Amino acid sequence: MINDREHTKLERLTFFSDAVFAIAMTLLVIEVRLPELHAAIDRSLAQALVDLLPNYIGFIISFLVIGRFWTGHHRLMAMIDAADPALVRANLLLLMAIAFMPFPTAVLSDYSLLRVAIGFYTACLLVVGLANVRVIKVAMRHLSRDDPEAAEDARQLRRSMWSPIVIAGAGFAAGMVSPAAGLVAMIVVTPFVLLILTRLGNRAAGPVEAGQR
Repeated sequence: MINDREHTKLERLTFFSDAVFAIAMTLLVIEVRLPELHAAIDRSLAQALVDLLPNYIGFIISFLVIGRFWTGHHRLMAMIDAADPALVRANLLLLMAIAFMPFPTAVLSDYSLLRVAIGFYTACLLVVGLANVRVIKVAMRHLSRDDPEAAEDARQLRRSMWSPIVIAGAGFAAGMVSPAAGLVAMIVVTPFVLLILTRLGNRAAGPVEAGQR
């Protein structure tokens, strides 16, 4: 039986994590700067807004990336019933990586046509992905025994936790060929990776369900 003290620790960890995720996602919009115009006319403003396209793309990619990490983290915290020091340390490393994401986003937005920018961004995404894997593995030690759906949710998280690493690798490889290809790869590869992981999970679940009948 988990006492109130352990439950309070888990709640504080969850609330603190949610705050860091929210702040990091909010800071992303700072890189979409208000354009400076030499002449305040419609044509100049329209061109300035078009020139901000890399900033829009960087914002969208990073917002969706951090949002996906938050979704998985939210599900994970709902599955477990305690938080030990190992989980707190692993979670802090993940939050540090998440809080840093606005900076590589700024680099990507300002230098989106340079290979170094793509490489730096995907390397940071890889670090976040590895930190996320660590959090999931540590948290699974405290999987709730009272929730029958927790085991299935845990299996889904174990499958999906590798997707950011695959996406980062694809973005890096494509970005070294062409920076534009790297951006496209991170956007296009994501749904395919998730689809493949879902199908593999369904195939793995099939024999298990059949064996239980």
